[in-house]
Amino acid sequence: MSGDEGIVYLRLSDFRDDDPGTFDARREELVGLAAELGFPNPRVVVENDVDGQGKLRGASAHKRTAKVQAAGLVTLRTRRPRYHQVMLDLQSGGGLLLVSDESRLTRDYRDGEDLLDACEVGGASVVALDDEGGARWVLTKGGTRAERTAFRDRVTDARKFSEDIAAKVRRGRRRWAGRSYQGGRRPFGYQVDPDTDEHHRNLLIVPAEAEAIRHAATAMLDQGWTLAAVTRRLREQGPPTATGAARWTSNIARDVLLKPSVAGLALRGEELVEAPWEPILDRPRWEALRATLTDPARRTSTANEPRWLVSCFATCGICGGQLRMGGAGVGRGPAYVGSTCNHIRRSAVAVDRLVADAVIGWLEQFADSGRLRPRPSAGDDGAGELRAELARHRKARKALIGHFEGDLDALAAIRAKDRRIAEIETQLGAIAAAGNGADPLAEMRPEARGGATVRAVWEALEMPRKRAVLAVLVQSVVINRVGPGRGFRPEAVVLTWRSELNT
Repeated sequence: MSGDEGIVYLRLSDFRDDDPGTFDARREELVGLAAELGFPNPRVVVENDVDGQGKLRGASAHKRTAKVQAAGLVTLRTRRPRYHQVMLDLQSGGGLLLVSDESRLTRDYRDGEDLLDACEVGGASVVALDDEGGARWVLTKGGTRAERTAFRDRVTDARKFSEDIAAKVRRGRRRWAGRSYQGGRRPFGYQVDPDTDEHHRNLLIVPAEAEAIRHAATAMLDQGWTLAAVTRRLREQGPPTATGAARWTSNIARDVLLKPSVAGLALRGEELVEAPWEPILDRPRWEALRATLTDPARRTSTANEPRWLVSCFATCGICGGQLRMGGAGVGRGPAYVGSTCNHIRRSAVAVDRLVADAVIGWLEQFADSGRLRPRPSAGDDGAGELRAELARHRKARKALIGHFEGDLDALAAIRAKDRRIAEIETQLGAIAAAGNGADPLAEMRPEARGGATVRAVWEALEMPRKRAVLAVLVQSVVINRVGPGRGFRPEAVVLTWRSELNT
């Protein structure tokens, strides 16, 4: 940055009104002021101006996230990379920074001190708009003592204002939790009832979105689908996300399914309370889904669910590495190849057909028997007491963090809470799984087939469900290199059934 360069810094804040015209007017005003001060072509820096879908998004000057330093020290800092780059530019080249108000810059003491240091080192100046749209000099060539003191005071006032607003919002949420929808982006599955008033807001179910949620719950709880498979189906067949702009991702799908509103619930602090709107999922069903999605042992890869039966399930008989679907080569069809080796290449169509025939053969023989029937659901499983204890520990942990001043005893107490919270979540997950009574082979039972053959039912299943049935029955599929020749050799595929099947 050269010493005669001007920078216009803009932060979108929460942008609640979604009116880009307001923001454009602010930018034009600052650019015009820069020209009046001798900087006709200022560089405009917009903090977090767009998201991945090209939509405007906010950047807070107040909210802080934890950052762990190399020595293990935990600090709380705002996450605004462009603001930090502006400070580096001011430090290295001086110049002029223009903002609409100091609160647009920072409401954090540390960020404020960093800016003061950058301006002092670089001899830079900061100008804000006054009430008439003119220049109000905040810092002049590094800032006089009076200017620096006034700047610190304004940062303190801005931070106190933010904290007061945040406290009022928290009190309002506690007061109206369970009585009224509290605003913000509508939860997927619902729309705000236009005939209800403030503090008595209700939600109405959006049928297509609710059906997508129910299908996702059934797929994950009863049919063994992964979150990646559910996400892919939402992306390809489901309704759009609540914003209508964002593309379905595993994180978005997970957040949708974890929202208490789906079960007709609202959060009051750490406590779940009944809400006035109709649930899409009943509470036990939603809690089982929540236990599944928050299980620490759950595979959390956000990669797409494979479209082939044994892709990423079969292994190489030479090195034991994972096999996946590879692209078709010249004169070759789709094949399973090593994800980290080049030992094996086998026709994916032939391998899948062979494995599917083996699974269908087992189902034809044993699906009518009592094999793999679910256990009866437990009676008094103690889940209610565990949920209450979990809420208490989460509340206590939040209080400990709120008063944390870096002492080792407090840190040990927080970690103890974390361990107990993890233990309870694991217990609740086990209870949910045991009491769910989901039949792993539900479609294959004679009472569900309605006279159709097992093969016909299997062929009608979506691939994620076929893969889930495969995982229930088969321990491993190993593909070996067998003899010379390029044709498919069935003996190269070794399928091992799960030991509990006694097959």
